[in-house]
Amino acid sequence: MTQEQRERKLRQQINAIRVKKFHWPLDGFKFIICGLGYGESLTALTEPRLLELKSLMLRYRSHGRPQAFTFDKQGKFMFALMKQATWTDSDLRAFMLKHYHKSHWNLLSKDERRAVIAMLQNYIKKALVKEDENNSTENRNMNKKHKETSNGHPQD
Repeated sequence: MTQEQRERKLRQQINAIRVKKFHWPLDGFKFIICGLGYGESLTALTEPRLLELKSLMLRYRSHGRPQAFTFDKQGKFMFALMKQATWTDSDLRAFMLKHYHKSHWNLLSKDERRAVIAMLQNYIKKALVKEDENNSTENRNMNKKHKETSNGHPQD
């Protein structure tokens, strides 16, 4: 079997997993693989990258339980941080798949869990700093436009 035939068979298998296991539409699948760093087209991927993607998809396990029941105490803290950072569950899963090749919080080691929490805390801090900078810039611009005297009338 040539390399081209092996790649074609892998693309067919990946699409079969997409449809049978996940019921993902093609546009949603393209969004997911693009977010994971594979690009939007399976035909552009080499055989090792296709094998890697197929392996990730086979290891991914979706579940039907509510989000609150899937985490331990540390996981609940991480979940609160995730919501504060305005991340979705799919954002977090994509991050964990990309960086740790694990699909769920409970599969991460202690060090990996700490790293995810630290990353979310840094993300929140940066967002707050950026928001504060935007607010202070807005306030400075407003003060320049509307300088008032002590009697409340605009200054010329």
